[in-house]
Amino acid sequence: MNRAPVNPFWRFSLRVYRAPGVQEACLTLQERCGADVNLLLFGGWVGRDGRVLERGDLLSAVACVGNWQSQVIAPLRLARRGLKREAAGGTAAALALPLRKRVLALELQLERVEQSLLAELVSGWPPPARQLPPREAIAANLACYLALLGVAPSPAHSAHLECIAAACSALR
Repeated sequence: MNRAPVNPFWRFSLRVYRAPGVQEACLTLQERCGADVNLLLFGGWVGRDGRVLERGDLLSAVACVGNWQSQVIAPLRLARRGLKREAAGGTAAALALPLRKRVLALELQLERVEQSLLAELVSGWPPPARQLPPREAIAANLACYLALLGVAPSPAHSAHLECIAAACSALR
């Protein structure tokens, strides 16, 4: 079986996502703000080295994965959620559960492809013009991404961003 090449962004993301509170924070920002979990994690990943993403960098990242998200991942996610919602009880639920698990596994593989696209994008960027301490860079990247989405800062959003930033900066 062919194995995908090792992607340090993917390994980083798996570790961060398992940290306490990160999954909930990412999924809440996805549901409430339209954030892409991979782009949140991307901000943390590049920020570990002090890289501050400017608006143009984030626009490039969004453009890089936008079609992949909307045309490949989103329809599959919608199908997975539909399987859960529409087959909520009885025999249909028993039949739908293994399908939902397979769709989830496929969705994760597609997320991995998205992360490879982002890792490839950043590998072509010049060294950062501006660097900050990692924790500050991560926080700035996450805040810039939400601002790009048109999300006004709120205490709830700040708490989720802080959770993600803490987990990202804890990994080296």
